[in-house]
Amino acid sequence: MTRIVITFFILGMFTLSGWCGPIKSVFVNFPGDQMRNMTDEELADTYLKRFGYINTLEKSGLQSQSKALMKMQKQLGLEETGELDQATINAMNQPRCGVPDVRSYQTFAGNLKWDHNDITYRVLNYSPDMDESLIDDAFARAFKVWSDVTPLTFTRLYAGTADIMISFGKLDHGDPYPFDGKDGLLAHAYPPGEGIQGDAHFDDDEFWTLGNGAVIKTRYGNADGAICHFPFTFLGKSYSSCTTEGREDGLPWCSTTASFDEDKKFGFCPSELLFTYGGNSNGRACVFPFVFDGETYNSCTTEGRNDGYRWCATTSNFDTDKEYGFCPSRDTAVIGGNSEGEPCHFPFTFLDKTYTSCTSEGRGDGKLWCATTSNYDKDQKWGFCPDRGYSLFLVAAHEFGHALGLEHSSIQDALMYPMYKYVKDFSLHSDDTAGIQFLYGPKTGPDPTPPQPKSTTSPPVTTTEPTRETTETTPHPVDPKDDACQVDKFDAIAEIKGQLHLFKDGYYWTMSSQRKEGLNGPFPIKQSWPALPAVLSTAFEDILTKKIYFFSANQFWVYTGDQVQGPRRIEKLGLPASLERVEGSLPRGKGKVLLFSEDKFWRLDVKTQAVDTGYPRYTDYVFGGVPNKPHDVFLYKGHYYFCQQSFYWRMNSKRQVDRVGYVKYDVLKCPAYHHK
Repeated sequence: MTRIVITFFILGMFTLSGWCGPIKSVFVNFPGDQMRNMTDEELADTYLKRFGYINTLEKSGLQSQSKALMKMQKQLGLEETGELDQATINAMNQPRCGVPDVRSYQTFAGNLKWDHNDITYRVLNYSPDMDESLIDDAFARAFKVWSDVTPLTFTRLYAGTADIMISFGKLDHGDPYPFDGKDGLLAHAYPPGEGIQGDAHFDDDEFWTLGNGAVIKTRYGNADGAICHFPFTFLGKSYSSCTTEGREDGLPWCSTTASFDEDKKFGFCPSELLFTYGGNSNGRACVFPFVFDGETYNSCTTEGRNDGYRWCATTSNFDTDKEYGFCPSRDTAVIGGNSEGEPCHFPFTFLDKTYTSCTSEGRGDGKLWCATTSNYDKDQKWGFCPDRGYSLFLVAAHEFGHALGLEHSSIQDALMYPMYKYVKDFSLHSDDTAGIQFLYGPKTGPDPTPPQPKSTTSPPVTTTEPTRETTETTPHPVDPKDDACQVDKFDAIAEIKGQLHLFKDGYYWTMSSQRKEGLNGPFPIKQSWPALPAVLSTAFEDILTKKIYFFSANQFWVYTGDQVQGPRRIEKLGLPASLERVEGSLPRGKGKVLLFSEDKFWRLDVKTQAVDTGYPRYTDYVFGGVPNKPHDVFLYKGHYYFCQQSFYWRMNSKRQVDRVGYVKYDVLKCPAYHHK
């Protein structure tokens, strides 16, 4: 490898400076800010619902917030006052795991665990915050936390399907539980099982470190890839970040010892001018300017992507060459805001005042931020300043505990406590050890030899191209020649005559509950039920009379064999005239069925054709842990299914969510699923 040598000359003086003068605090709505100011009461209501403390129905129809607060305080090891006191508010504002604190047991409902001890994992992508080798090491050490006290082994795969699929993402990142921007929810993981279960997701709007500030692994130079040492001295000046001082080419560098003046050890810091990661260019540096979609770019961009990741072309024209890579984050890059990955610009103007360092002015949460152009008032480009960040090792060890079957602990010093806390010298708490050994037993004998991976052990090259995000304004009907696996969201799903029926745009498919014959169809709806419209919203079969009820918008039909009644308006059943549609149904036996719409449900007495008194009730108060506004609800093989977008939440007879997954891949067993 060719050594790149620094040519030193002084371009200017590096100074430590502060903002120029005090101004009166004025709170500003920053564009792109994911956080919104909430009252304490709004915060409590959101928190208690999100993390499972409000999930049961009382006779009044509303969950007592005081009792919910006491449950939360007990779970988090706080004084159980039942009041929204300052200690409780402070706890609600702490960064934490996104997995709900559903119950006090140490394992998920049903003691979910893997049925084998040789667990495989795969890292699907990387964060730009740290070198890939550091991320790999953090994950390996996190798995070792659990293999040290159990018979489990963990083997990494570089292709194919693994038990635990690991990925970084932002906001809506492809599962039912979106992240919330910087701080707040750090990560989440699913309990063992098929499909999405077992997977671990990390919020890439966080600043991932080893818990004590940026970890910069150098490249080239003469330090053999050593970590930057901050602060370091160069020509008598102290530097706390990478610098371009002393160089003509603008490449950022750092010393890998406390004093470059004495030791002359240095390396180059992450920069798109040196390398990229991911993509399909094998790490080649960006080429500026480059052409994408007919436009010229002089820096990394997020255009063409809907995940917020910065990329560049590695030739002068992406349109012709299709070669690209993702841009690494510089140590001075902002986090979040609307300028992710761009460096702070000092000085900058904010409300007509000049700032030469990060400031918390304009914010009610005290977080430090900066502008990424010279004038925030004009350009409104900004981001949060780098801080100590979150230890990827500690957060990963916690999430992998969930992926193995552990729930949250109420012991504040336990790894499985839901709130994040940096620990310099980590050791596993006895509560964590007891929980994981309850599932898998203690470690016995010498370390077993891990099984050989079933797929390639060398990293493949990613070839996904950045593409313009398109927005469809009108739905496209299903082509009858296509199959159910090409449908993203069905109009209605119902179990009829022992078979699952899936309706979409005038057609339907059936699937045997035994799943021996697979999917059949599509069949025209009018072939079986001539009176029905093309688009249905829900359906159910009455257990006692075997009559089949179909709903579309605010009308319903009742089929008894070939005989039909309807259409009739849903007000005939006692439902409100203002109700636009019934979106789900759950037969409950004894002639009762629950009908769902928006965030409420009604209980219908099929025999009397009337809604029972005491309804509607709120879905999330009775069925804790499911979507507040499901687009479909149905009964299948004794389980309740609540659907939102392409996902489902399955609930058992004890009203416990025991599985979350994809309708197409997990229920219908469609092929070509990249997870499991």
